[in-house]
Amino acid sequence: MSKNPSYSDKEILQAVCENGPGGWNLFYAQFNPLIQCIIRWPKWNFSEHEQQDVSQNTYVQLQKALPAFQQQCSLAWFIKRITIRQCIDEIRRQVRWRTFMTSPVQKTPDGDWCEMEFECPDLNPHHEVIQNERRQALHHALQQLKETCKNAITLFYVKNLSYREISEQLGISTNTVGSRLAKCLNKLHKELRHRPLFERTNS
Repeated sequence: MSKNPSYSDKEILQAVCENGPGGWNLFYAQFNPLIQCIIRWPKWNFSEHEQQDVSQNTYVQLQKALPAFQQQCSLAWFIKRITIRQCIDEIRRQVRWRTFMTSPVQKTPDGDWCEMEFECPDLNPHHEVIQNERRQALHHALQQLKETCKNAITLFYVKNLSYREISEQLGISTNTVGSRLAKCLNKLHKELRHRPLFERTNS
């Protein structure tokens, strides 16, 4: 059984640019096994239909990107990066269509508030995308609040200031700091409930 001949990156790029469909047939024969291998990585957990969608999207992006490829890396590495990016985009699309029952903050036994991490037993692409989407949603929701709430939440959660330090900086009592944070967090919760990653369901 004869093996398909192997061509250099330069030969394949030239064939794609000059020979049209014939060049893409050559490209497909040499690199489709790599593309399909990446798409079928178990960590993606894609269905057969999703694998087909990602494969199609990968080839669409390759058709756009190959003419501008400057050969600063190997063609195989270039194709691998594009394929992985398309896999991550598919996971991001899935995540945006899901609803997660989780709260962005929770009370500690001491009565303070802290961010509640999204529970996921294993580090995987879905978890990474979810965390990134939640951070972006939380940041955008915070920007919708009034300046007094943004300042209070930022000082406590981002700058990690104590109630006393916040009271000195804002010129209010420590009791007012606590009540203001509670009210502002409730407003933040309401703002986040309109977003898919934080929306509560009846299930």
